Amino acid sequence: MHNWLILIACHFIGDFPFQSEWFVTQKGKSWEVCFYHAAVYAATFVLFGDAGWKLASVLLVSHFLIDPLKARWHLVKTIWQDQLLHAAVLIICVCGRIT
Repeated sequence: MHNWLILIACHFIGDFPFQSEWFVTQKGKSWEVCFYHAAVYAATFVLFGDAGWKLASVLLVSHFLIDPLKARWHLVKTIWQDQLLHAAVLIICVCGRIT
Protein backbone atom coordinates (compact mmCIF):
# COMPACT_ATOMS: atom_id res chain seq x y z
CA MET A 1 0.00 0.00 0.00
CA HIS A 2 1.19 3.50 -0.78
CA ASN A 3 2.34 5.83 1.96
CA TRP A 4 -0.32 8.54 2.46
CA LEU A 5 2.26 11.29 2.92
CA ILE A 6 3.95 10.44 -0.36
CA LEU A 7 0.62 10.45 -2.22
CA ILE A 8 -0.35 13.81 -0.70
CA ALA A 9 3.06 15.24 -1.55
CA CYS A 10 2.78 13.95 -5.13
CA HIS A 11 -0.67 15.50 -5.43
CA PHE A 12 0.46 18.93 -4.28
CA ILE A 13 3.66 18.84 -6.36
CA GLY A 14 1.81 17.69 -9.48
CA ASP A 15 -1.12 20.07 -9.10
CA PHE A 16 0.76 23.21 -8.06
CA PRO A 17 4.52 23.58 -8.75
CA PHE A 18 4.37 21.35 -11.84
CA GLN A 19 1.38 23.26 -13.22
CA SER A 20 2.69 26.23 -15.13
CA GLU A 21 0.82 29.51 -15.49
CA TRP A 22 0.20 28.50 -19.11
CA PHE A 23 -1.54 25.31 -17.96
CA VAL A 24 -3.67 27.33 -15.53
CA THR A 25 -4.81 29.86 -18.14
CA GLN A 26 -5.23 27.44 -21.05
CA LYS A 27 -6.56 24.16 -19.61
CA GLY A 28 -10.09 25.55 -19.47
CA LYS A 29 -9.91 26.53 -23.14
CA SER A 30 -8.09 23.55 -24.63
CA TRP A 31 -8.72 19.85 -24.10
CA GLU A 32 -5.16 19.22 -25.28
CA VAL A 33 -3.68 21.46 -22.58
CA CYS A 34 -5.99 19.92 -19.99
CA PHE A 35 -4.67 16.50 -21.03
CA TYR A 36 -1.04 17.70 -20.79
CA HIS A 37 -1.65 18.94 -17.26
CA ALA A 38 -3.36 15.67 -16.27
CA ALA A 39 -0.45 13.70 -17.76
CA VAL A 40 2.15 15.75 -15.87
CA TYR A 41 0.07 15.31 -12.71
CA ALA A 42 -0.09 11.52 -13.14
CA ALA A 43 3.59 11.32 -14.08
CA THR A 44 4.45 12.94 -10.75
CA PHE A 45 3.01 9.89 -8.99
CA VAL A 46 4.96 7.53 -11.24
CA LEU A 47 8.24 9.40 -10.75
CA PHE A 48 8.01 10.15 -7.03
CA GLY A 49 5.29 7.87 -5.65
CA ASP A 50 6.08 4.55 -7.32
CA ALA A 51 2.60 4.43 -8.89
CA GLY A 52 1.84 1.56 -11.20
CA TRP A 53 0.01 1.87 -14.49
CA LYS A 54 -3.44 1.34 -12.92
CA LEU A 55 -3.06 4.11 -10.35
CA ALA A 56 -1.42 6.43 -12.88
CA SER A 57 -4.26 5.79 -15.35
CA VAL A 58 -6.98 6.46 -12.77
CA LEU A 59 -5.24 9.66 -11.68
CA LEU A 60 -4.75 10.87 -15.26
CA VAL A 61 -8.37 10.22 -16.28
CA SER A 62 -9.87 11.58 -13.06
CA HIS A 63 -7.75 14.73 -13.22
CA PHE A 64 -8.71 15.22 -16.86
CA LEU A 65 -12.39 14.93 -15.88
CA ILE A 66 -12.31 16.98 -12.66
CA ASP A 67 -10.29 20.00 -13.80
CA PRO A 68 -12.76 21.12 -16.50
CA LEU A 69 -15.49 21.25 -13.85
CA LYS A 70 -13.71 24.33 -12.50
CA ALA A 71 -11.61 25.63 -15.37
CA ARG A 72 -14.04 25.21 -18.27
CA TRP A 73 -17.58 24.83 -16.98
CA HIS A 74 -17.27 26.66 -13.62
CA LEU A 75 -19.44 24.05 -11.90
CA VAL A 76 -16.84 23.78 -9.17
CA LYS A 77 -16.51 27.28 -7.73
CA THR A 78 -13.54 27.17 -5.36
CA ILE A 79 -10.10 25.63 -5.29
CA TRP A 80 -11.12 23.85 -2.08
CA GLN A 81 -13.94 22.02 -3.85
CA ASP A 82 -11.54 21.08 -6.65
CA GLN A 83 -8.98 19.80 -4.16
CA LEU A 84 -11.63 17.86 -2.25
CA LEU A 85 -12.59 16.02 -5.45
CA HIS A 86 -8.95 15.15 -6.14
CA ALA A 87 -8.50 14.00 -2.52
CA ALA A 88 -11.60 11.81 -2.85
CA VAL A 89 -10.03 10.08 -5.85
CA LEU A 90 -6.86 9.41 -3.86
CA ILE A 91 -8.89 8.04 -0.95
CA ILE A 92 -10.87 5.76 -3.27
CA CYS A 93 -7.64 4.52 -4.87
CA VAL A 94 -6.02 3.79 -1.52
CA CYS A 95 -9.12 2.12 -0.06
CA GLY A 96 -9.56 0.13 -3.27
CA ARG A 97 -5.88 -0.79 -3.18
CA ILE A 98 -5.29 0.55 -6.70
CA THR A 99 -1.52 0.68 -7.06
